[in-house]
Amino acid sequence: MMKLKFTQRPMPVLAEHRTLYKISQILLVLHLCGRAEKCSLLKLHLFNWALKSERRLASLKEASRKGVLTLPVWGFDPALAIALKFAVEDQLVTALSTGVEISVKGQDFLSFLLKDKDLLSPEKTSLRIIGKGISEKMVDSVAKGWDAL
Repeated sequence: MMKLKFTQRPMPVLAEHRTLYKISQILLVLHLCGRAEKCSLLKLHLFNWALKSERRLASLKEASRKGVLTLPVWGFDPALAIALKFAVEDQLVTALSTGVEISVKGQDFLSFLLKDKDLLSPEKTSLRIIGKGISEKMVDSVAKGWDAL
């Protein structure tokens, strides 16, 4: 009879699935792209989806410049939902009926992120270019079209 022996080895976790990385992205999106440092969950998922590729970010930059969001759909990432749950539990963000906003504790962490020029610099650069140009109204207008699908 033959026996199999398995040796458990450590597995690396992709950066985009690391909770602290996601929380940092959430805080940057809320600060740089949210009105009064607040965003809906739909808008957070849109930015999370866009931050995964340069092509997607280019679409958001164009939408911000033109004032029209032409993306028909975007992805919803369970890793973002998990990170949001941790961020709420750690009191970095506050859950609202309309989405989330940065808390006082989140502001402290955000100031640390913003001070370090090298930390998340590609994300900071792209989010600064997009700025407040993607409104909740633009996001909602696309999402309303999903009902027709």
